[in-house]
Amino acid sequence: MRKLVPALMGLMLLCAFALAACGESSAAATPTDTPAPVAPTATTAPAPTATTGVASAATINMGAFSFANTSVTIKAGQSVNFNDPSDTGGSHVLVTGTNGQFAAASGAPSQFASSNGINFAPGDSMAITFPHAGTFSITCKIHPSMHATVTVKP
Repeated sequence: MRKLVPALMGLMLLCAFALAACGESSAAATPTDTPAPVAPTATTAPAPTATTGVASAATINMGAFSFANTSVTIKAGQSVNFNDPSDTGGSHVLVTGTNGQFAAASGAPSQFASSNGINFAPGDSMAITFPHAGTFSITCKIHPSMHATVTVKP
C-alpha cells in the first residue's frame, strides 16, 4: 500500500499538469470578456487626422486668441506641429484662408480640404504633413484675427 500512494500521487500530479496545459491552449483560442487595460493619454480629444510618430520640422503654438508664432518655413513632405497648450491655449477651428473664412488652397494637406476645419481644444497637438510646395495661410474660424503662414519649399 505504501508503494501505491506515491504512484497515485504522481499520476494525479501528471493529470493536473495535462489538464492545466489543455486549459491554457483553449483559453488562448477563446476571447475573454475582460478588456485590455488602456494607458492614459495626455490629450483630451484625439485628433482623428493627426499624423502620429512623425517628427515635425516646425511648430505653430496657439494662445487663447492668437498664434504665438505666425510664420514657419519647411520643405515639402515635412510636417508642422500645431500645438494648443493646455495652460495657455483655447478652442480653435483652423482652416486655410484668411479672416476666419475658409478658402480652398491647392496643394494644402487633406486635413485642410474642408470648410469644417480642424478642431483644437486646450491640450491638443497635431502634426500635419505638407506634401506640396506653396504658401498656405491658416486662420481660425472662431478667432478671425488669428493668422499664420506656412511656407513650403520644394
